[in-house]
Amino acid sequence: MKREPARVSAGRDLLSLAWRVPTYAVPFALFFLITTGSPFRTIGLFYSVSLAFSGASLFGVWLTHHFLAPMFAERFPDDPRLTWKVSALHAGMAILFSAAMAAALHFTIMPGFLGSGRAILSLVTYFALFGMLFVGLALAFNFYRKAMERAGSERELMLARRIQESFLLSEFPERDRLEVYATNVSSKEVSGDFYDVVPVGDDGYLLAVADVSGKGVPAALLTAMIQASLRTQASAGARVSAMMEAINGLVCGRAATGQFATFFLAAVNERDMTLRFTNAGHNFPILFRASGERRTLETGGLVVGMLEDASYEEECVTLAPGDRVVLYTDGVTEAARHDHEMFGEERLQKLVESLPRDHTAREMVDRILRGVREFLGDAEAGDDITVMALRVVR
Repeated sequence: MKREPARVSAGRDLLSLAWRVPTYAVPFALFFLITTGSPFRTIGLFYSVSLAFSGASLFGVWLTHHFLAPMFAERFPDDPRLTWKVSALHAGMAILFSAAMAAALHFTIMPGFLGSGRAILSLVTYFALFGMLFVGLALAFNFYRKAMERAGSERELMLARRIQESFLLSEFPERDRLEVYATNVSSKEVSGDFYDVVPVGDDGYLLAVADVSGKGVPAALLTAMIQASLRTQASAGARVSAMMEAINGLVCGRAATGQFATFFLAAVNERDMTLRFTNAGHNFPILFRASGERRTLETGGLVVGMLEDASYEEECVTLAPGDRVVLYTDGVTEAARHDHEMFGEERLQKLVESLPRDHTAREMVDRILRGVREFLGDAEAGDDITVMALRVVR
C-alpha cells in the first residue's frame, strides 16, 4: 500500500508523456531536416523518425526518474555529487533508448538508416547535443526546486521565530525590592532555549530558564509546551519541585522523540525575601552575595524527559539587599573561540563580580552578553544564549 502513490504518479506521468511526445518531436524533426539538407517536403518523414526518437528518449527519462534514480539516491544519500550523477543517469538512459530506437529503425522499417557516415554523424551530434541539453535542464530544475524549498523553509523558520519571540518577555514585572531581566540570542532562526518570568500573587514571581536538546523547530515546539505547562501550574504557594515533576511527566508522556531539557525553576517571594528553587540538570545559577560570598544553586534532580517517575528536591535560600542571581544556558559558558577555548564558568563569575553593585539587572545581562561577544571575536556562537539576572535592590 505504501508504494501505491508512487505507481499512480508514474502512470500519470507516462500518460502525460504520451500526449507531449508529438510536440517534442517537432524541433527534433527540424533539426534532422536542417542538418541533412533535405527539402522541406520530406518533413513528414523526419517527423516520423523524430517521433520515434522522442518517444524512446523520453521513455528512458521516465523510467530513470521513477525507478532508477530513487534507488540510486537511496543507496548513496550522502554523495556530494549526487545531483550530477542522477542528471548524468537521466541523460545516459535517454541516449541509450535513442540508440536502441536507431538500431530498431535500421533493422526493421528503415533499412540503411545507419548506412552512411553522415547519418551516423548526425545521430552522434543529436545524442551529444540533446544529452547535454537535458543535463543542463535537469540541473537547472533541481537547483530551482531546492532554492524554492529553502525559501519556503526559511519563511517558515522566520515565522516560527517571530511567534517564539512573542512568547519571550520583553517587559518584566516590577517589584519594589526586586528587579529581573532576561534575553535570548538564538544561534539559528528558532531557539531551543527559553526563559519566563511569571507573576505569582502580589509579591512574587516564578523564574524559569530551560535548554532543550536539539535545534530548530522541534526544540522550539518542546519549549512552547514546557512554557505552557509552567504558566498553567503557576499559583501562589505551589511547590517548585511538584511543578517540575508535573512538567517532567508531561515531557516523558510525549511520543518518543529522544528530546529532553535542562530546566531551572525558582519562586521568589518579595515579602519574606526567599528564593525556593529546583534544578533539573541545568547549568548551576550563581548567587552573588553582597558580602562577597558566592554559591551555586544545584539542588534538584534529573534533566526533564529522561525518567517519568523522577522526583525533584527543592531548596530555599534567603536573599538580602545587594544580592544578585545570574541564570544562564550553556551557550554562555561553552561559547568557543577559533582556538577552541571556551568562555567558561570562571570567566563568567569574574565578570559579574567586577560589575558595580548599582548595575541594574538589564545592565548586568547586557554586560554579560558583551563579554561573550568580545571573547568570541569574529567566531560565531555555536549555541543559543540565554541570560537572566535577578537583583535585590533593597
